[in-house]
Amino acid sequence: MSWVQSVKNALEQFEISFEETGRGNLVAKPLENPQIRLIILVRRMQFSFDRKFEMVGVLEIPEDRLKNRDKSQLLKRMLSESVELELKGVLRRSLKASRWSGLSSLPGVTMLEGEGLLQVVRSREVEELVKQGGGELIEIFPSLIPVELFETYLMASDRGPVISTLVKKHMESPQSISWIVRMHMLYGVQSGGVIRRAFLTVVNLLKKIEEYTYTRLLP
Repeated sequence: MSWVQSVKNALEQFEISFEETGRGNLVAKPLENPQIRLIILVRRMQFSFDRKFEMVGVLEIPEDRLKNRDKSQLLKRMLSESVELELKGVLRRSLKASRWSGLSSLPGVTMLEGEGLLQVVRSREVEELVKQGGGELIEIFPSLIPVELFETYLMASDRGPVISTLVKKHMESPQSISWIVRMHMLYGVQSGGVIRRAFLTVVNLLKKIEEYTYTRLLP
């Protein structure tokens, strides 16, 4: 059985539509929230035969919620709010929430002050969500590339000149705004139970980010 079919079987209890991409990845769209979709992929780790399983949630901000705001400024504010979550410890695991390390790869971008989202993800509720999800690392950041090209961004082993140019153009004049929740899981496709828990963790994190966005960033 292919890993794509294994994931479909694991998530069959949820109301989801599935699409397979030209690159062999899977897109899952929860029917209850058309602004959310998940890109699920398996790829080899760089310089290794090991495979990594990723579940990447995308929350698209609809145009009517942006209300003619400056998208470039909003994108910079969202970058300033970007965080990553990692579970530390062996016997008693605790959540470490910090600013997104990907910010260091964006030279020349002037960040705006913002730590509101960091406070949200340091809550006990979010810690329990992350523990249930089973991921080694969760990154939360705005899309740095047009949404139609985001799969290419995910699959790139490094940020070469083509990707860097696309990121620069998007930062200067974004045509759309999206939040990303990227969960990294080592050792290939997981069991059905782990896949379901990861799915629920990513979706529930996206819902929390959606609430934060519409109450704090776009009131």
